[in-house]
Amino acid sequence: MKASLTEPEILYAQKIYFLLFLLTITSLAAVLIILVFNLYYGLLALALGICLSYLLMVLKRNFNPPEKKITAKRMAHTISQDTGPSSIARFAIQLYYYFHEPDQAIDLLEKYLNGNDPLIYSTLGDILLKEGKSSQALYTLRENPSALADPLLLATQARVLTQIGKLSEAAKLFERSIHMAVENGFPQIENHWLKQKILTVSHLASIHHSLADCYYHLENYPQAKKHYHAGNHLLIDISLWRCCPSFPNH
Repeated sequence: MKASLTEPEILYAQKIYFLLFLLTITSLAAVLIILVFNLYYGLLALALGICLSYLLMVLKRNFNPPEKKITAKRMAHTISQDTGPSSIARFAIQLYYYFHEPDQAIDLLEKYLNGNDPLIYSTLGDILLKEGKSSQALYTLRENPSALADPLLLATQARVLTQIGKLSEAAKLFERSIHMAVENGFPQIENHWLKQKILTVSHLASIHHSLADCYYHLENYPQAKKHYHAGNHLLIDISLWRCCPSFPNH
């Protein structure tokens, strides 16, 4: 991963690739059945396989992390060839999520803050937030010149503000993040177009859901319902949909 991603966003990307793997197996099996039997049985197997693949994706709740030795070798190889912001951010995320080394991840990112790259700042802010360092995270994010212009930075600031109870301010930043992401798109997160698309969609859905939570606690129920639905419509996996809480009769 090359972005400051929350855990549901990482899970969604893993689920999509799991589904694509299952659909590939299903397609190959269907072709084989057509060759051995006939078109009818092949199409029937394809339809059943698609339904089963989707069900298995929905039921899949977790994935085994990569083997640490293999991940470490890949990280070392990548960093030796590329020290750009995306590689540094990915290195830090792997240190944090896979190796459970928050101090090393934070130290690494802090060394590259002088470049003012939004991805580095957003990744650092996200890790600081998860480590309970909300004030430091907000201060760091606001130091970036693009703090009010980059959708990733805006969304991460909004999550920090949500954590410290400033819901009205958080909602405004979430709204601005969505507007800028829809109008201008997210920054390049992955080099591969499919990975970029998956992460963009999952991140935007997460922002909609977070904004809906803010509106719900602010008792703006129509807006909360709107953004719960907007986030859900972006995700093909219904297990990651957010159900609307019970709204008072307004």
